Amino acid sequence: MKDSTKKVAFAGMFVALSIIFTRFLSHTFLIAGMPALRLSFGDLPIILSGIVLGPVYGAFSGVLADLIGFPFNPQGSYFPGFTLSAALSGLLPGLMGIILKRKWTWLSLTIVISITMTITSLILNTLWLNIMGGKAFTVLLPPRIVAALVLIPIYVVIIRLFLKHLTWASDIG
Repeated sequence: MKDSTKKVAFAGMFVALSIIFTRFLSHTFLIAGMPALRLSFGDLPIILSGIVLGPVYGAFSGVLADLIGFPFNPQGSYFPGFTLSAALSGLLPGLMGIILKRKWTWLSLTIVISITMTITSLILNTLWLNIMGGKAFTVLLPPRIVAALVLIPIYVVIIRLFLKHLTWASDIG
């Protein structure tokens, strides 16, 4: 019971951080007067929840962050595809962590975060934006690639430093 209580508490913390980072601390850059590139650290706590708490808690953290965060600051109409992407942002790192036996090196984190962000942010979220807005996938993709190239190394460094100083991970993982 104690372990599940810790996991729920940390999942709640990761959900809250994701909501704050996504809804209140993101920045959209304009290109030719149009919103083209949004940088947000909202996926960081969800990826971290999957790595630290496992795939199930990671997936639920992503779903809850999307569902709870949406009413606070909706950035368009609700679309369930983004909830699926959020769930995968926590699920995939958790599953890959099991495969890697939680051996988190710089290389393994880079690979896991790159795979996760390629599937969720670059492919799925670009597809959802294409479906919702009608803009061509190929038009939406280049600025999203730039954002991923900026965010992936930042995520790797932050998560690696977090895991390095994490003393309670063995108690809950």
